[in-house]
Amino acid sequence: MPSLILMTGSAPYLCFALRRAGLAASLVLVGMTTSAHAQSQTAAAPVVLELFTSQGCNSCPPADALMQDWLRQPDIIPISLHVDYWDYLGWKDTLSKKGHGIRQQDYARNSGKREVYTPQVVVNGKYVVVGSDRKAVEKALEKARRMPSVAIAAERNNTTGNWQITVPAVAGFEGEAKLVLCRYDTQHEVAIERGENSGKTLNYLNVARSWGDLGRWKGQSASYDLPDLTGTDWGRQGAMVMLQIVTSEGVGPVLGAVDIKDRDIKGSK
Repeated sequence: MPSLILMTGSAPYLCFALRRAGLAASLVLVGMTTSAHAQSQTAAAPVVLELFTSQGCNSCPPADALMQDWLRQPDIIPISLHVDYWDYLGWKDTLSKKGHGIRQQDYARNSGKREVYTPQVVVNGKYVVVGSDRKAVEKALEKARRMPSVAIAAERNNTTGNWQITVPAVAGFEGEAKLVLCRYDTQHEVAIERGENSGKTLNYLNVARSWGDLGRWKGQSASYDLPDLTGTDWGRQGAMVMLQIVTSEGVGPVLGAVDIKDRDIKGSK
């Protein structure tokens, strides 16, 4: 397991190194540049912004506040992933999932690094920056907008109310990608009683609550059925599906994504 960058004194020690994409994922992207980039000129896919954050980190509130700005931009799908590795500092993050830290570590391994930290932003599974650094995040977003993309779509069957994801064929694609479903809550307000943020009431947006794999994709035209989005499980207020390259570490660059809003889910039955 990769080592964590731990706290020094009362504030997290941040690693500022940018991470390069893994070689295998880079070769896949090169192979699809011509065909997929031509598609992206007419139907660019949204950019996925993953913020790794923690209620126990006093460097995280500025990054959490920036989520509101990213939500205002229609071509960005921002998701907050709360990690649990700062829980030992005195406050257990009420929104954390162990899998989020594992996902963050997978990104680190895929880029040849061993360190993870909060607040950290990963844009389109490739560009890694400090989550509270607005300019750095904006630069990463601009780079991601120039990446080859696949315009996946979500459609609802008006008769059954079920949702289906469609992915177009992409000539020249080599390798394998997977469809990943992330269920999220649009907002949580949390009163922090202990730890570095003790006494603060913090607002969290687009909080990831559950994950699932919908299937694999190898460049062909394909459709994937979504599970019922109106259940009572965590994350029933929104759903995001991303098409993500499979690497030896499990996570790679994001090729495309689609967001299903709360109002769409409520109207699907």
